[in-house]
Amino acid sequence: MNKGTGVNFFSVLGGFLFGLLIACIGGYFVYALYSGGKRAQKTRFWEQTPCVILKSEVEEFRPTPNSPMQYQTVIEYEYTFRGVTHRGNRIKRVEGPTSHQQRAEQKIADYPAGISSTCWVDPAAPQESILRHDTLAPWYTIWFPGLFVVGGAGIAVRALMGINAMSFRHAGKH
Repeated sequence: MNKGTGVNFFSVLGGFLFGLLIACIGGYFVYALYSGGKRAQKTRFWEQTPCVILKSEVEEFRPTPNSPMQYQTVIEYEYTFRGVTHRGNRIKRVEGPTSHQQRAEQKIADYPAGISSTCWVDPAAPQESILRHDTLAPWYTIWFPGLFVVGGAGIAVRALMGINAMSFRHAGKH
């Protein structure tokens, strides 16, 4: 410190690194949400195709003896795409078990065995299909971590402005 009038270099460095850290963390979440939105949007360009639900049930299992019961939706449907018959087994792009039986049953409620439905098929890989699109919610919430990017960048820039102020104060003391 320069007799109460200067700026401590370590304070400037700390402020800059803190701002940079906040901006980088925000940037990571912006990227993660953007990527999730892109993956969800990708299926919206797949071709809509009629299908028939062959199997629709909930399986229960216990991953380890002391873990809670898990419930996994099991669905199988058949569709014909460009003259070739395929079988699909995914409701959404990413599926996983849940510890709530009612939630698993709700996932398959619209797809009882024997009904005709609509699936979306990836034209580049016709064996890839889904019954329901993922939400685009990641894109609706990307603004929030964006605030951290802007705020962190502002902190870092303001810290660097402290170096500028320090050099101006020292320049006048020759």
